[in-house]
Amino acid sequence: MNLMAALMLLAAINTPFWTELGPGRYEVGFRTLYARDHRHAWSKSADPGRPICVSVWYPAHLSSRSIRMTYGDYLHHTGPADFQQLNDQLDRMDADSWLSDLGELVPDAKKTYERLLALPAAAHRDASAAAGRFPLVLYSGGKASRGDANVELAEFLASHGYVVATVPQLGPSDREIELGSSPREIALHADDFEAALAALHNLDDIDFSRIATGGHSAGGEVAAELAMRHPEVSAVFGLDASFGMSSGARVFEQLPEYVPHRRIAAALLDLRRSNGSQGVKLDLTAIDALHWSHVSRVMIDNAYHGDFTEWGMVAYVLGIPMPPNTAAHTRALGHRVNVRTCHAVLDFLDGHLRAAKRTRA
Repeated sequence: MNLMAALMLLAAINTPFWTELGPGRYEVGFRTLYARDHRHAWSKSADPGRPICVSVWYPAHLSSRSIRMTYGDYLHHTGPADFQQLNDQLDRMDADSWLSDLGELVPDAKKTYERLLALPAAAHRDASAAAGRFPLVLYSGGKASRGDANVELAEFLASHGYVVATVPQLGPSDREIELGSSPREIALHADDFEAALAALHNLDDIDFSRIATGGHSAGGEVAAELAMRHPEVSAVFGLDASFGMSSGARVFEQLPEYVPHRRIAAALLDLRRSNGSQGVKLDLTAIDALHWSHVSRVMIDNAYHGDFTEWGMVAYVLGIPMPPNTAAHTRALGHRVNVRTCHAVLDFLDGHLRAAKRTRA
């Protein structure tokens, strides 16, 4: 191998998998906060309260001891001893989920999974926060999402000066750990974000006058529920959110805070597949019955549900083949949808959080 080829290989190894998006001016840090929500029971014996694990990406200042994370670090949960059983369960669930998805598409799922785990990330665990206070984005993944849900978006936004926080989807107790998509469970997940918000107030690098919520699929309903609860939320983005689909609109209408024709203080960005793409049937009546301060909607022809998540980026980077009978969709198209989504979210947040700050100032 000549010197140029070696340098190119070294650059590829050290480049985050989403570099094509265009990193911002900041390095990226990653930390995990742990708390308990005593409003909800978790275990029947000596209950310590519902576990709240908050994953946080943030603009960082690196030192010579900062170590870049790999993709696999997002799928390995670490924390205090009293969270160890839960973290072990989350690790197993995430690994089983990835291997199951890959097993449907590639002949050697384990080998492809190992390639995934080795991908370089942009984040550095527990790096020092950059100077300043930054807008906060609370992000909820879709039903059965993993610890890596939209990590490309989280790292991308952190590099552009945002703090991004998410929590795992947990069912109602340690005996029923998987979260469903009923109105009660969506409201419970929103409660977890409220507990996370309380924990985040211990950090000095967040500007709590600038808050956005966002989510993919059923996570978009969680994001909207949080905005309906909290008038301080300035912006909400939904990534192919269930609140605009026939299967999810009725659930959305049953959320605790939903009232037709209610005025919501936040602006809404609704990014989604166009009607019929991957068989989706849209129903926008529930979300459009709310009066948002501003609404932007973008529908993308031939997009797939997973294109709006990390899958749109990772499947392209790893060269994972499409299932049969999907001639209208390619991994290159999914990648383009993902890139477009990330840039649209950044532009939306810049317009409604940073502009709002300038106006208040």
